[in-house]
Amino acid sequence: MIEKRLKNILRLGILIGARQGYFLGRNWYLLIRDPYLTVKGIVEKRDKSQILLIGMTAMAPAVLYLIARVITDLIFYRQILWMTGRVFLVAGLIQMTVLVYLGYWTIQVIRKNPPSSA
Repeated sequence: MIEKRLKNILRLGILIGARQGYFLGRNWYLLIRDPYLTVKGIVEKRDKSQILLIGMTAMAPAVLYLIARVITDLIFYRQILWMTGRVFLVAGLIQMTVLVYLGYWTIQVIRKNPPSSA
């Protein structure tokens, strides 16, 4: 009985993950192609999971850099170094570019279509 429930939960988790993955990939593509309508559609649907996933996309360069930095520091130096280099600058520039891009289109949508309090 427990195995059957676990299989159902796993199946539902895979289906939900596939659905969210599809919508995330579609939204990434549409953000490049037509950002205003994409952000407007996400805001109008109030799809909190997609808002979270798109927001995490903006944070991905910094998170990936930090993970890679910790791993390489531990492998090469056996400790975490607190000095940063050019890779940190590149990761920061990529992150700021993505944040500014998403922020600009979000502000455009909010200015033209203020959210209703209904």
